[in-house]
Amino acid sequence: MAYVGIQTMLLAYKMRKSDKEFELMQITQDRLAATRDSKNVSQEYFDAKNELNADDPNYAEAYKELNDQYNLDLADLAEMEDELETKQQAAESEISYLDGYIQSWQAALQEGIGKAHTYGAQQ
Repeated sequence: MAYVGIQTMLLAYKMRKSDKEFELMQITQDRLAATRDSKNVSQEYFDAKNELNADDPNYAEAYKELNDQYNLDLADLAEMEDELETKQQAAESEISYLDGYIQSWQAALQEGIGKAHTYGAQQ
């Protein structure tokens, strides 16, 4: 009956690892989306910059406003990417720990099964 407890713990760790791997996949997708957003922001900036008319009396103000908005957008995206990278590292670290626990519980299960068969053979 001790096997049931060990198997339950092993299953719990495997389920937690599966959840973390799914979370890691979502983080990876979010990072790809952030990269795509960064590209879109840059493209929109260059398009808007090309639309500015140097002969316009408000050119300097419009150009400054455009640059400020672009830098703000890039800073927001960089912050989001940093946050996602931190989450990714945390998830990878937890998966690594869970792998260690899973190996430990698998070894305990194998040892328990081995002892049970040895014990039965000695009688």
